[in-house]
Amino acid sequence: MKKAIPESMFAERDQARLTSLNGWVLDHGVTEIVMKERQFWNFAFLQPLAEKPWTTFMGRPIRVPDMPEDAQRHLGLFDSPNPHRT
Repeated sequence: MKKAIPESMFAERDQARLTSLNGWVLDHGVTEIVMKERQFWNFAFLQPLAEKPWTTFMGRPIRVPDMPEDAQRHLGLFDSPNPHRT
C-alpha cells in the first residue's frame, strides 16, 4: 500500500529517527513511502555521509513528489507516472 508518512514524522531534524519510520512501515503495511522534500532531507541527514541518499527504505521505494524532477532524477528517485516520458 502506497502511503504518505505523517506530517509530523521527519518534520524536524532533531526529532527524526529511523526506528520511528521502521515501526510505521511495519505497523501500516506500507509498500511505497511518500514524503515531502523537507522530510526526505531530514531522513537523508540520518544516513551515512559517504552514501548517496537512499532511494528505498526496508525495500520500499521512496517517492518525493514535491521535489523538482531534475533533483529526483539525480538522486535516482524519479518515477514518471507517464510511461512515454524520458
